[in-house]
Amino acid sequence: MSRSESPTFEPSGTFDDRLDDPDTLRFPDEWKLSGSWQRAQREADRGGPINDAERMVWLDESDEPHRVTFALDGQRLLADCDCRGYRFNRWCAHVASCWWRWSRGEIAVQHLQTGREYPEPPAWFRHDPLPRAGLDDLTPAELDAYLHCDVGGEGVRAFARRTDRAAGTVGNLLTAARETMGGVRR
Repeated sequence: MSRSESPTFEPSGTFDDRLDDPDTLRFPDEWKLSGSWQRAQREADRGGPINDAERMVWLDESDEPHRVTFALDGQRLLADCDCRGYRFNRWCAHVASCWWRWSRGEIAVQHLQTGREYPEPPAWFRHDPLPRAGLDDLTPAELDAYLHCDVGGEGVRAFARRTDRAAGTVGNLLTAARETMGGVRR
């Protein structure tokens, strides 16, 4: 594909059909010194979103674009790339580019359960989240309230105002989430 052509990708049928078990993004040791990280900061990305979970990343010095999965799932950030570098190292300039752009508010990342888009990493996001039993059993609304209020520390009223919900509704969602999670506020 020449640089003047505009790449196109067909969206995947479903996220689950494309990937068996997507990886949680893990940063390699000394990732800030890696060539991939340096390249991600130096080169512009001419790609864009393909669907809720995937982006096309086409860095300036690349001959072709790459398909990158970059989405939130529960408390995890899923990442995958179709390039050889990612297959071998579990880290590449394309995934690094998504992280760089997201952390600077240049792209939005979708949460697969709640449908909420995040223009930057949310307060509840952790690189290595603790495993939380019951998280997969929450409804999307319960998960949304739980992540923002209990994990991220946002007040119930502030979250309710920001999401155009009644504070009582958010309180009820949190109560249900806490009961599902074993009755413990975390």
